[in-house]
Amino acid sequence: MSVATTYAEALYEAAADADALSAVADDLAAFGRAVAESDELRLILENPEIDRQTKKTAVGALSEGATPIVANFLQVLIDRGRIAEFGEIARAFEGRVAQAEGRVEVDAVTAVPLPDDLRARIVERVRSTTGATVELTEHVDPDIVGGLVLRVGGTVVDGSVRHRIDELRQTLRAAPVDAAAAT
Repeated sequence: MSVATTYAEALYEAAADADALSAVADDLAAFGRAVAESDELRLILENPEIDRQTKKTAVGALSEGATPIVANFLQVLIDRGRIAEFGEIARAFEGRVAQAEGRVEVDAVTAVPLPDDLRARIVERVRSTTGATVELTEHVDPDIVGGLVLRVGGTVVDGSVRHRIDELRQTLRAAPVDAAAAT
């Protein structure tokens, strides 16, 4: 279990015990947006040279209207030197909430937008495998050249052409060359 997963699980249990999952999820998302939108805040939180009290003050001001669970959780992350990992922890928390609600989040990365029939087959395949409601998010990335990269929870299935090219390149680099046969 990763550090992010451990923290996310502890936060999930605290929020569930307080019957505050929705409020905690909303407050985490709001804090995440604030960090994403502010280079200055991100610098304060991620820079190890900035003292803990400065970080606590900044986060305390930002989390003033948040649920006490989130406000305290953020302070614990600072105390334990884990605030720079907030994004990963928040994603793990979202995944844990989805799991508890019987949802699975699937990210599909393709070189071109998914056709409707393929989208439906992906959703059905993941649903039949996991038994969960599938929330599919699509991203177009021409750099993968073709094929599909699926992220289902913590599992990545990379069927992209780019991945196959990279694997072939590695195989060719590692293949022994018989110099006598080459002449």
